Formats: sequence, structure tokens, C-alpha cells
Amino acid sequence: MGKASWRGQTFYALAAIDQRGKSKHEAKRDLECRPGEAVPGIFSNGYLNTVFDRAMTFTHWMEEQYPEVRQYSEVDKEIITEYVAEKADTCRPSTVRTVLACLRKLQEGAYARHWICEDIVPTEWTLDPQRVHRGAYSPTEAQAIMAAIASLHPQYAQALRFILSTGARIDEVFHLRADKVFTGEKRVELLGKGGKTRRIQVLEAAALHELDLARHFVYLEPGNEHTWKKGLEDIVRETCDRLSIHRRGVHGFRGSAAQAFLRQETNLLGFSESEGRRHLAMWLGHNPHRTEVTFAYVPKQ
Repeated sequence: MGKASWRGQTFYALAAIDQRGKSKHEAKRDLECRPGEAVPGIFSNGYLNTVFDRAMTFTHWMEEQYPEVRQYSEVDKEIITEYVAEKADTCRPSTVRTVLACLRKLQEGAYARHWICEDIVPTEWTLDPQRVHRGAYSPTEAQAIMAAIASLHPQYAQALRFILSTGARIDEVFHLRADKVFTGEKRVELLGKGGKTRRIQVLEAAALHELDLARHFVYLEPGNEHTWKKGLEDIVRETCDRLSIHRRGVHGFRGSAAQAFLRQETNLLGFSESEGRRHLAMWLGHNPHRTEVTFAYVPKQ
């Protein structure tokens, strides 16, 4: 395959199944496809563009998560499953179905180019049509949850305030180091997925001033390695039930932070929504090209 870029490989793969100008209905009849069965090939400009765009989103994710993988022939089912699982965790079922359909077309092209010899996209994926993606708590809900938890477990309430100001993942909070908190700069360095770090500006400086920086790790300590994160998740879930607030997990605070960040970017700093979403993607620890992940937290304005 050589050393073509991901973009070049994607063009080449989709060209192998390009059936534009031909009748999809006739192809379905000739191949005797059963009702609901996908017809091999791509028959319209619109769908070709959709598959290409989704493929580029997937390759941007791979560049971020698996930089050592450089060719479609190196992509395996485990990588695809991880990607779809992340989508299922943050997107609506309809979006996940679109992702799967596009990946299967990409798989068709990879087969046609003899880059793969077995399926790498799951043949089935169970989706709950009633499932609501995590989204975000409203500011009022977030404050109510933190206030209720503060009386029971002050450290957990503090951790939630930190997430609300940084958009950090729960694992990033748990492994926060005191020497990575820069109160004077109003910045903090987070250790994200794959061992990648990012130094970000916080939304509220007060979230840093209340941290105990006398220890090496702010929250991690001997004995709580296997209980701290689960304890935080459990207390948020129980508090939501007690307050009759729709459960969005600890991740919902990350969503609330994302909404506050984008409001700041567009309303206060004057960036366009597309620019703000690129900045938000980076702030959350994603590739700036992956702005689609921001819609899981902040609906289109």
C-alpha cells in the first residue's frame, strides 16, 4: 500500500466501491439482496461524502489514540470496537448507526483493495433507542448536586467543582498531581488518555485555590485506588435520584464545563461557533479536528 496518508488511503478505498451513475435498485435486484440488507458499493455523491467525512473523523481519532497505526491494513476489530464504544457512550443511537454504516462501507473498500482478509467492523451492535447520551447538567442542577454531596463527602464535592472548572475526566482528576497545579497562571496540567498531557486554563480560579497541594497527589492515596472513582460515581447517582435529577453521571459535569467553555469562547471572546468548538475539543483532550465530539455535550447553537 505504500506510505499514503490516511486521506489518500480513504480516497483509494472508496474509489474501489464507487458505483455512482449506476442504479442501486438494479444492483440490489441483480445481487438478490434480502429486504434490509445493505447493497455493496456507494451509489450517490452525498453518501460518498458522508462516508469519507466519517472515515476522516475515525482516522483523526486513530492518530490521537494509536499514532503507531498508519495503514488500514493495520486496523483490527479491537480498535474499531473501542471507537464505536466511545461513540455509543457519547452520541445518540442514530449517530452510532450512521458511524457503523460508514465504517462498513470503508471495510468494503479495504476488502476490495485486499488490505484486509476478515471483518474488522462488528456485524452487530446493540443500541438502546431510548438511551439518552450523557449530555450535561444545567448550572442549577450541578450546583444542587454539589451542595447535597458537600454535606456528606466534602472531597467529592470539591472534585466535582474541579471538573466543572476544567472539563476533566474522572480519571484525570483522580491522578491530579499537586505540582501540576499552577494557581498563579490559573492553569492545570492533566494526564489524559494514552499518557498524553495537556495544560489548560481553568474557568474558575477558585477551583484551584481550594485544593490541598501539600501532598504529591491531590486525591490518590494508599488504600483508595479501587474505591475512590466508584465512590464518586455512586454518590452522584444516588444524589441525582434523591433530587429527582436525570442521571448523567460524573461525566455530566464535564458536559456542564464544556457548555460554559463554549459560551465563554463565543459570547465573551468573540470566536465563531466552529472556532469555539475546535478550541473546546482541545480543551477536553481531543483532536481539534474532532469537533463532532463536542455535540455530545453542547447542542448546535
